[in-house]
Amino acid sequence: MARNTNTQRNVETRELNTREQDMEYREPSLLDIPDSVSERFLNQGLTLRWIRVTTRNQEDYKNVGKKFQEGWQFVTVDEVPELQHNSFVRDEGRYKGAVCRGDLALAKMPIQKAQNRQAYYENQSREMVDAVNQQLMGQSDARMPIRNSSKTNVTRGRTPNFQD
Repeated sequence: MARNTNTQRNVETRELNTREQDMEYREPSLLDIPDSVSERFLNQGLTLRWIRVTTRNQEDYKNVGKKFQEGWQFVTVDEVPELQHNSFVRDEGRYKGAVCRGDLALAKMPIQKAQNRQAYYENQSREMVDAVNQQLMGQSDARMPIRNSSKTNVTRGRTPNFQD
């Protein structure tokens, strides 16, 4: 019986070591928000992002004002106690109570509002590209035709690496 237990432990240890060797190391980023925090806010119907509150040790009123007009609100330390050990909380001034890392503060917004905002800016960008293309094609001459063979490819973050 003792032999069976030792064999089982060896197999479990070997599996654990194999899994640890297969894991890819990524340099930690200050902007990473733990999955547990993101999921908790998603369940509440909110999305998170970092907002710049200072630049060159000067408060960035313009950026913060714009973000607040868009609907972003600062997250307090009571809402994210997990971030307390690697963030700081402003204890005075305009951004009192905000969870910060460097010159950024964590903010929240309802998901639907964030999606509408994203769709608006994507539409603005698409309209600008279409206008430039129309103007370019209007300048085309039969003697020297202009062809637009450009393609757009959008990628975000790292390509996932799935292990079979």
